[in-house]
Amino acid sequence: MRSLISLTVVTALLWNVPARAQEVTAKPLAPPAEPAVQAPDATGATTTVVLVAATPKPAPPVKMGREMNGHIFLPSHIIEDPFSYTAFGLSFGLGGGNALGPTVQLSPPPPVVLPDSKSYGYTGIGVALGMNVKFLEYLSARALINTVAYLGTGSGAVIAVGSSARITGDVGVKGTLPVGKQFTFAAAFDVSYGPVYSLLIAQGIKDIVDACRIDPQTCQLDASSLLAQSDTVTYIGGLFGSWAPLPYLGLTLNGKFIAPTKTGKASISQNGSTFAVMLDFDAKPLLAWLPLGVNGIYSVTSPVGAKGVTTTQDYGFGFYYTGRPDLALGLEIDWRRGRLESQQVSTSTLAWINVRYYWN
Repeated sequence: MRSLISLTVVTALLWNVPARAQEVTAKPLAPPAEPAVQAPDATGATTTVVLVAATPKPAPPVKMGREMNGHIFLPSHIIEDPFSYTAFGLSFGLGGGNALGPTVQLSPPPPVVLPDSKSYGYTGIGVALGMNVKFLEYLSARALINTVAYLGTGSGAVIAVGSSARITGDVGVKGTLPVGKQFTFAAAFDVSYGPVYSLLIAQGIKDIVDACRIDPQTCQLDASSLLAQSDTVTYIGGLFGSWAPLPYLGLTLNGKFIAPTKTGKASISQNGSTFAVMLDFDAKPLLAWLPLGVNGIYSVTSPVGAKGVTTTQDYGFGFYYTGRPDLALGLEIDWRRGRLESQQVSTSTLAWINVRYYWN
């Protein structure tokens, strides 16, 4: 009887072992406990302190130098901004225009320059490379190389308008002063130097004919009358300001005093002033899926004094990609009313591709 009872107990124990093993397997593992530190208090009792790891906060977004009040300002080759940053820029322009020149009678040969005038077409091209370096919080330096050339196109235009090439190097410094969250101002000083080469066939022929008409006995043909060369040193002082009332809207103003000195057949010192304004709009703060910016620019250079510079007006608009704060890529269409290097009255239309990469 005792043997039967013992056998029954052993069988029951063995029967329950698999079931308990399944319960243990099915039961989820508890999460690892946080590390605990036991520290005695003043009474000698032990208190357990659980250390909880702090969640790291995400790094704040990097603010670019041209950003103010949530608005990222668009660049332009016509106007200066007041911001301090490090950036490299490239501008390439191509277009054409019309200039008022003397009437040239091509046939019968040789060509004859008549006293009246007419409009001629020409093609222009421009390339600019610039580097701006921020070496203090609100102080930066810049260097720029700019090349502009044009050539008369069409019947008689090569003779009447001629051709011209100008290469200019510019260096300068700029000091920036932020005022609140919506305003930034700056003062800058630049010095530029560059030679200008102009081939003026019609004007040269006219000068030779006039000289020979006055005194035919001493008339000499001077080929240098067809080619004009001058070197220009220009000192520029400027005040700039920008305002960002809203994250999608910005306004920039420029005021400059320019003092170019030309040396060639004669030395000419001139003074002038430049006023420029730009309004730019960025759709990205309103529509995150539309990284598109639009700007409108107007600039006028006027003479100061009796021997001032020639009056020149530039105005245009541009479209820019605004998907990356460190990149500005856009197309600008500009119109200019002024004079060529030959002092001929002209109007022109140019399309510019502007690229600028910012490091800060």
